[in-house]
Amino acid sequence: MDLSRLQAEVNIRWEQQLNNPCHASADAGHALVHMTKALGKVASALNDSQHEGRALKHSEVAPYLADLVICASRFSGADIDLDAAVTARLAEKFPVSAER
Repeated sequence: MDLSRLQAEVNIRWEQQLNNPCHASADAGHALVHMTKALGKVASALNDSQHEGRALKHSEVAPYLADLVICASRFSGADIDLDAAVTARLAEKFPVSAER
């Protein structure tokens, strides 16, 4: 799934959750709350794995990484083309070498 399609799908599904009071009022601020919660869960899982001297397990973080992407899609709404933003940021942060 590409980011543009994901963003459209998330926003359509989110608005259809009429019986969920959380989603009915889910503006950018509320999406940010959920992103912060997901980051906290990732941090907690990483902390546990470090204190226990073991590798971080996929199952411990995968749902929360997905939540971050989903909530970022909702946070950006229709105002930000997330696909274009990620593409531009990737090029800025990790430019391709001219030697390739």
